[in-house]
Amino acid sequence: MVNAKCKSRNAAASWNRRRFFRNLLLIAAGALLLRLAVSWELGAVNGGRNSVFAPSSLSDLATYMKLARDMAGFRYEGVFYYQPFYYAVFLPAVYLVSAGSVWAVIFVQSLLGAATSLLAGLAGGRLFGRTGGYTAAILVAISTPLLLYTPFHQNETLQTFNILLLFYLTLRACDRWTLPRWGCVGLVAGVAILTRGNIWFLVPGVAAAMILSGIRLRRSFSRQAGAFALFFLLLLAVQLPFAIHNTRLTGKLTGPSTAADAVLGLGNSVEAPAGGRNPGLPAGPMEYPEAYHRMMRRASEGVSVPAQMWEWMCSSPGSFFELQFRKLLLFWDYREIPNNVSLYGEGQFSLILRYLLPGRSAVPIALGIAGLLVFAGRLRRKRQTGLLLLYYFICAYWAAAALFYILSRFRAPVLPLIAVAGGGYVGWMFRRWKRNPGGRRKLLLYGGAALLAGFWLTSSSYDFYRENLEAGIMRLVRPDGTLVTGGGKPDERFDYGPFTFGGWSEAVLEPGGTLAKKFVTPATAGELEWTILTLVPGSVTFRVNNGPEQTLDAPERGLNKLKFPVALSDGVVRLDFTQISGEHHLLYDSQRDYRRSSFGASPLPGEWIMRLLTPPARP
Repeated sequence: MVNAKCKSRNAAASWNRRRFFRNLLLIAAGALLLRLAVSWELGAVNGGRNSVFAPSSLSDLATYMKLARDMAGFRYEGVFYYQPFYYAVFLPAVYLVSAGSVWAVIFVQSLLGAATSLLAGLAGGRLFGRTGGYTAAILVAISTPLLLYTPFHQNETLQTFNILLLFYLTLRACDRWTLPRWGCVGLVAGVAILTRGNIWFLVPGVAAAMILSGIRLRRSFSRQAGAFALFFLLLLAVQLPFAIHNTRLTGKLTGPSTAADAVLGLGNSVEAPAGGRNPGLPAGPMEYPEAYHRMMRRASEGVSVPAQMWEWMCSSPGSFFELQFRKLLLFWDYREIPNNVSLYGEGQFSLILRYLLPGRSAVPIALGIAGLLVFAGRLRRKRQTGLLLLYYFICAYWAAAALFYILSRFRAPVLPLIAVAGGGYVGWMFRRWKRNPGGRRKLLLYGGAALLAGFWLTSSSYDFYRENLEAGIMRLVRPDGTLVTGGGKPDERFDYGPFTFGGWSEAVLEPGGTLAKKFVTPATAGELEWTILTLVPGSVTFRVNNGPEQTLDAPERGLNKLKFPVALSDGVVRLDFTQISGEHHLLYDSQRDYRRSSFGASPLPGEWIMRLLTPPARP
C-alpha cells in the first residue's frame, strides 16, 4: 500500500515536471515567433536599407558585419580589438553555412532568444517553483530590449543566452556535482568572457558555488581540486588562441581583446557622464569629453587607464565614488539608453515593440527588485546556494556594468536573471495568498511595499538624485569644480557637468544683459571657452570685465564654442552684452551649483557652461 502511494506520488511529480517543461516550450515558441515578427518589421523599413541589413559605417553593427565577413572569407588581419567570439566565431560560422545570409543570423539569434526564455523558466522553476518559472519565461519572451536587439549584428542576444546558460548549468552542477558538469560550466564561462569581458566578474561566484556545494555534498578534496582545475583549464583554453594571436602581433602579453582601456576610460574620466547617451534619442554617438582624450593619450604613453583611475580615486575619493554611485543607480532606471540602435529610432517602426509591454522595462525590473527585496532574508539560511548564486550574478553584473558606463545594450544580458527574481516574487505572492488567507493583509503590506520600492527605484530614483541631491553632493566632493590636466595641453577648469544626463538649461541672450562667473584658480589670465546655443546664426558683441568691446561670430546652428583671452579679477569673469545679431541662448547646468555664477543682479540656479584654459601646471 505504501509503495503504491509512493509510486503514485512519483508518477504525479514526473507528470507535473513534463507538463511544466512542455508549457515552457510553448512560451519559448511564442518568444521565437515574437522575435521573428519584430525582425520582419524592422528589416522591412525603408525597403531593406536600414540598420538590420545595411547599418551605418560608423556603427559597431557595420564593424561586426565587416569583421565577420572578413573572418568567414579568411581575410582577417590585425589584432582582435573587441572581444572576438561574436565576430570571429559565431557570425562567421552562421555565414559559412548560409552563404552570408543576414536572415540566417536573425533566425539563429531568434532561436537563442527563445532558448533564453526557456532557460529563464527552468532556472525560475528550480529556485521558486512553477509559477515563478512561468513568469520568468514570459517576462523574457516579451522583454522590449531583448526583442529589439534580435535582428541586429551586435552581441547582446548571444551574451544574454551565454549568461543564462552559465547560470543554469552552475545551478545544475551544484545539485549534481560531477567533473564533466563543471567542465561544461568552465567552457561556457570561457565563451561568455570571449563575448564580453565583464563576465570575469561572475567567475568568483561560480568558483565559490563549486566549493560550497562540493563541501555540502561531501565531495573529497581531490575531486574538488580536480573540478576546480578542469573548470579554469577549459575557461582559459577557449581564450588562449586569441590571446596568443594578440600577444604575437603587439609584442607584449595581451588578452583576447585590446579595447579595455578605451571602454574603461569613456566611463571613468573626471568629465564622464553616468550613461552613454540621453534616453529618448535615436541611435548615435556617445559623448567623448576632453578628459577622455587626455586619458587615452596617457595610456598610449604607458600609464594604463586603471592606473589613472587609481590616481583619481586616491586623490579625490569622494568625486570618484560619486560617479560610480550615479552609474550604479542609473543601471536600474527603466529607460533604455541608446547607442547603435534605439527604441526611439529603429524601435518606432515596430508595432510590437510600441504596444506589447506598456512601460517596457519598468514592470520586469520593478518585479525583479521586489523579488530581491523579499528573498533577502533567506540568504542567511543553509542550503540556499542557488539563491545566493542568483544574487551574486545580478550584483556582480551590476558592478561590472557600472565600472564602465551604462547603456541599454550593456544591461540587456542581465535582464533574464532579473526576470527570474521577478518570477520568484510573483510565485511567492500567489503561494502565500493561497496558503494563508488570514495573513493576506500583512502580505499585501509587505509585498506591496517591496513592489512600490521596486517601481520607485526604477522609475524615479535617478531623477530624484540628479534633481534634488546631485548639486549639493558635488559641492562636498568637488568643492573647486573640475580640473582637466595633462596631455601637453592647457589646464581646463570648469564647474558644469556633462551634457549627457546633465541639467543643461537655457537663458535668453539679450543686449544689456550681464553675467559673471568665478573660477577657483590662482591664475590672473587665461582663455575662456564659452558655449552658447545658436538658433539663428549671427554674432555677439560684449565687454569683458569692463574692457573694450569685442565681437565674436556664432556661425552655425546648434552649439558654438566662443574662445577669447580674459584677465581675471580674483578669478572672476564678467561679460556685458552690448549687441546681439541672430538668436542665441545662454547655457547653464542646473545640476551643479557652487554659487559661483550670476545672471544680472541675481545668483544663477546653476553654473554657466564656461571653462577657463590656463598654462599647464605640469606636463
